[in-house]
Amino acid sequence: MITLEKLYDCAQRHLDNGHDWSGFSAEFSKIFDCNFALYRICDGDEVGLSAQESVLATSNPECMRDFFENRFYQMRPMQEGNLTPLEPHRRTDYFSDAQVRELGPFYAFMQRHNVFYLMIAPALMPSGSVLSLTVWRGEDASDFDDVEKQRLALFMRYLLALVRDSELSAIDHETRLIEFGANYGLTDAEVEVLGALLSGRSLREIAKSSDRSYGTVRWHVRNILSKCQVSSQKNLLHEFYALIEH
Repeated sequence: MITLEKLYDCAQRHLDNGHDWSGFSAEFSKIFDCNFALYRICDGDEVGLSAQESVLATSNPECMRDFFENRFYQMRPMQEGNLTPLEPHRRTDYFSDAQVRELGPFYAFMQRHNVFYLMIAPALMPSGSVLSLTVWRGEDASDFDDVEKQRLALFMRYLLALVRDSELSAIDHETRLIEFGANYGLTDAEVEVLGALLSGRSLREIAKSSDRSYGTVRWHVRNILSKCQVSSQKNLLHEFYALIEH
């Protein structure tokens, strides 16, 4: 998967030691053959005061300024807070082309900036905000296929692992993990595994970095799900940030 390897290399070179968002934006857009934006949406209608404060990286600053300054994020049909975290969601999986053309002001915004086929990969952050990696192409291009969807899913997890210790995680994540573990009776090993899961690492990556077997990591995850009373690993991220607010 040459494209995925190029994406990993791009992110590592531009974001591993400091955050060169400008360099990352230019290279990511070329590799994935799309426009894109990495931005934050807070709870409710709260966002940064401007696109400059909300958008971390984008290949189209004008589009994102329009998106935030005119509050088009309130009109968009796909709301990040309602989507499964760490899973890419294509617009065409939810809304037909005809339905999009009936969106009035939002469709006019899309036409202005050549947005038609889009895919969103959201992630919940310790602050309670949603980090959204959104990619898009124009109406004269082709939709994102299943291979691109899979690549974006893997890349979003890798991206989170690179930025997990940055200003995006302003709240003391380690303290919250310890408190959460104490509340739900998690062992130290389970807290460690949970922290790695929340940072976007796969089970095999956790096993390799922690010198545990893959089977042991899976056993810890099953225990975490049981103690936290959640049904799947997919829902664990959302449940963690919901439960710690109670």
